[in-house]
Amino acid sequence: MFALESNVYKKVTVLRLTGDVLIEDVQEFTNQLEAWLLAPRVREVALDLSRVGSMDHAGLGVLVSASTKSRSRGCRLVLLAPAPHVKQLLQQVGIEEFFPMYESEDEMQGHLNMTTA
Repeated sequence: MFALESNVYKKVTVLRLTGDVLIEDVQEFTNQLEAWLLAPRVREVALDLSRVGSMDHAGLGVLVSASTKSRSRGCRLVLLAPAPHVKQLLQQVGIEEFFPMYESEDEMQGHLNMTTA
């Protein structure tokens, strides 16, 4: 079970993921994430993974699929502060370079315009 909360800024939408994203959560996670990534006028989505309890390979698959789909529509998915176990999973699977990644919101703010909408 997971929750996805959003903060919308002028040039980036920050989604904060809390809880677990396991195989049984894949369909709902896909629906919610893609709703943001494919929304009109959304060009950059930062997914905060700092509060993820558990994530399995199915959850990672959602990230890859959603990122690929959104790129084709001109939107970019970046990962923000992945929890250590999520970062380790990304490395084990060999996809940590697939996503732009920021270790903190401060680092991300230095690269993106985070002015409130």
